[in-house]
Formats: sequence, structure tokens, C-alpha cells
Amino acid sequence: MQPALTTTNQQRLEALAERILAHYDTKRPPVPVETILQHPPEGMLEAVDITDLSLVFGMGEHRYEYRMALARLLYRELCRNQNLLGENPRSYNEASRYFAAVLLIPRKWILRAARWPLVTLQQLSEDFRVPEYVMSTRLSNLGKHVRGMD
Repeated sequence: MQPALTTTNQQRLEALAERILAHYDTKRPPVPVETILQHPPEGMLEAVDITDLSLVFGMGEHRYEYRMALARLLYRELCRNQNLLGENPRSYNEASRYFAAVLLIPRKWILRAARWPLVTLQQLSEDFRVPEYVMSTRLSNLGKHVRGMD
């Protein structure tokens, strides 16, 4: 069975995340996802009021799940305003999770951070402010392994 997200769609989502990060001149973690939602790049989407979201949105058992939920919300809002993928992936949920991971854990940043010999999964999770399971998946997808990964 073919994966729901093609390599082309993954590349488009990574390019979109890089474009957003470049707009905010963000160079190191954590990515300011709240600011991005409240003050999006002009022409991409309308500002999103997130003041009441914390009561019902993104609450889970994992630390920093709220930030992942906000990044998925950003993806949803972008999809409403633009045809970002060119073609719809078979799984919207997979696309939103992938976008959240590449936005909050940019490729260049994590490849640089993972080079440190004593770095741990927990440390990277804290630095990037993402749940450990997301960090582990992102590292695995990039062919990297750090202390604390099973």
C-alpha cells in the first residue's frame, strides 16, 4: 500500500514550513507557532484568535501536545485559504501531523542539533518544545538516532 503523503507532497509541506520560518526570521527553536497563528504572513490566511483554545484544544497526555495541535490548526487554516498541496493527500490527518512536525522541528535545525555526541531525545524534545514521540519520529525519518530513542 502506498503512503498517503507522496514525496512531492512532503517536499511541498517542508518548503511551506521553511517559507513561514523565513518570514519570521526564526533561526532556532522553539518555533513561535502562537505568533504565527495570531500574526500570519500577509496573504496566507487571516489571524486566528487562540485565546480560548487552551481550555479545549490540544490537551493530551504528552507534554507540548498543545503546540502540535496549534501547528495542525495552522495547517487546517492554510488549507482553507489556499490549495497548498496541489493534490489532496489521501489522509488529511497525516498531512497535518507531518506539517506540524516539519514546522516545529525544521530539518536544518534538528540535523545540526543531533550532531552533538551527548544530546538526548529528552533534551531535544525540551529544546524544540515538542513531545518526545514526535521528536523520535522526526529523527527516525531523517535517519538520525540519539540517546534515549528505542
